[in-house]
Amino acid sequence: MILSAQAYDIFDRCSRRLALERTHESRGISPLGLLYAGIEGGIIGADPCTSALDSIRAITSRFDVQSGDLAPISVVRHVGFMAEVISLALIRKFGRMSRLQNVEFGSHEWQSNLFERKNGDLHRIFLVSYLDDDSLRSFAHSWGTVGELAALERDVTLTAVVIGAQRAGRRHSHWSKCWQHPIQKSALRFASRKRDDGFTKGWREVWREMTDISAATWLDKMGTDDVLPDLIQSRRVPYRPDDYRMVKAREDMFKIIPQMESASIDDPMRRSSCDEVGRSACPFQAWCWSPTAVDLDDLDHLYRAR
Repeated sequence: MILSAQAYDIFDRCSRRLALERTHESRGISPLGLLYAGIEGGIIGADPCTSALDSIRAITSRFDVQSGDLAPISVVRHVGFMAEVISLALIRKFGRMSRLQNVEFGSHEWQSNLFERKNGDLHRIFLVSYLDDDSLRSFAHSWGTVGELAALERDVTLTAVVIGAQRAGRRHSHWSKCWQHPIQKSALRFASRKRDDGFTKGWREVWREMTDISAATWLDKMGTDDVLPDLIQSRRVPYRPDDYRMVKAREDMFKIIPQMESASIDDPMRRSSCDEVGRSACPFQAWCWSPTAVDLDDLDHLYRAR
């Protein structure tokens, strides 16, 4: 059996969803899921910007984008332009990364969701609307961190990328929008600088996907206005084999495996996990919340067999 932190996390929230994901996948993908895919492609590819966009094109050729208030093409363009800048920022800060090979975990295999730098450091990269002590603690205590520590027995660095709130189909953050001078279009501002009084009324707010500004230029301007330190933050979580929390985590993980193996689509719904704040809605809502009894095969426009 191939295990992962994501599988443990899904099981914790809803064993029914874990069983459903073994046999079916949604035909749709959320903008947040698409952004994750673009950034992953960007930080492991040969060129961060090109690889990010190539990954998004590959995903959108297989999945329908859940666009909400915007046209799907507008969502894809918005997400793609964000993925370019974020990938480039991560590459400049940490260098190119790679995925880990599967490792043994008891009689099973562990598939890590982490990224590895050339110096051997492991990073868990997660996207958040905002970052505070509570959200950082939540990520540190989750299976995505504790499970990886216990399975890999290596230090893990949590790297949060703050992408802003989503409103009207777009992420409102410095990754995606700024202020532009009304005449000198190359003059961009993200924050006030000490040497002046800030913006004049003539500056206008622009989205990057509505300009021809390159990701490199955009990122350079973000650096000039010193907004990057608040948008990418890292915390190292050390692994200590004598730490009782790690001993207990491994013990719990092995106890949970038989429960995961017996997960069934007939398990009760975990309704509080259908629409958790900060997470995309469960992709199987159309089946679980159907007003009439239906089989997954009856919803083949929404799901397909793996």
